Amino acid sequence: MEPTSDKGPGPAPAAGAENSPGCDATTRGSAMLGGDATSGGDGASAGTTPPTESRARGASKRWSRRLGDVLLIAGGLLLAYPFWSAGIAQVQQGRLSTAYQTSSAAFAPVVAKADARKHGVPPAEVVRRLAVLYAQRVHAGDPVGRLRIPSIGLDRLVQQGAGGRAGLDPAGDHGLLQSGPVHYAVTPLPGAGTPFAVAGHRTTFGAPFNRLGDLRPGDAIYVDTPYARFRYTVVKTTVVLPTDVGVLNDRGYALVLTTCTPMYSASHRMIVWARLERATPLKKAVARSSSVLP
Repeated sequence: MEPTSDKGPGPAPAAGAENSPGCDATTRGSAMLGGDATSGGDGASAGTTPPTESRARGASKRWSRRLGDVLLIAGGLLLAYPFWSAGIAQVQQGRLSTAYQTSSAAFAPVVAKADARKHGVPPAEVVRRLAVLYAQRVHAGDPVGRLRIPSIGLDRLVQQGAGGRAGLDPAGDHGLLQSGPVHYAVTPLPGAGTPFAVAGHRTTFGAPFNRLGDLRPGDAIYVDTPYARFRYTVVKTTVVLPTDVGVLNDRGYALVLTTCTPMYSASHRMIVWARLERATPLKKAVARSSSVLP
C-alpha cells in the first residue's frame, strides 16, 4: 500500500563533448593546417560548419534541456508526494466529518429509542443491537466512527471498506485509504462482534498509522461511533505476511489495526492487537462527558 521509494529521477546528463566550442575550434584549426583554404579571395574556409549541421546541433541541445526540465519536474513531484497526498487526506477527512455529523444525527432517534426500551437488558446487548442496526445503514466510503489513540496523537475518522470478496483484495480499499483509515468490511462493527479490524497508510496520504509501531502494551485506544463509545487496551504487536488474512478472523481480540511494514515497503504487515475494556451506549457516554475521553 505504500510506495517503495520517494526518490525522483535526476536531471538529464549534459550534452556530449563533441558539441562544445573547444571541439569546434580544434576541427577548424586542423582543416586550416591541412591547407584546404579556398583560393580566389572569397574568404570562405572549408572547415566552416555547414548551416544544416549547426541547426541540427542547436535543436539537439534544446531537446536535451527540455528533457532535463521534465525529469527535474517529475523528480520534484515524486519527492513532494507525501506532502500533497497528505493535503488530499486532510480535505477528505473534512468531508467525512460533515458526513459523520449528518449520519450521527440521523441515527440519534434510534439510539434514544433503544436506550428507553432496554428495561434490564445488559449494556453490551444494547450496544450489539445498535451496532447491527447501524451496520445496515452504512456503505463503502461512509464514516463508521472516530479512532483516537492519545499516546501517538492519532485522531481520524474511519470509513467503511468494500464488502464481499473485494474486502480481502489489496486493491479493494485502495482509493478509500487515500482519505484515512478503513474498516475491513468482512469484520463486524464495534460491539457487533470481534474483531473490529482497521487498515491505514503508514507513509502517505496523511500517514495515519505512521507511529503504530510506537504503541506499547497497556496503551489506550478509543473508538467513538454514533451508537456507543469503546475503550480498548493494546495487548501486543506482531508482523505477518500480506497473505496472512487469518488475523481478520481471530476472535481472541476485539480490535485489530493493520499497516505496511517496514517503512516505505509493503512486504509485510504490522498488526496491533487490543482487547475491549469498556463499551458504553452513546447516551450514557455523552452524559458522562461530551469532550473528554472516558
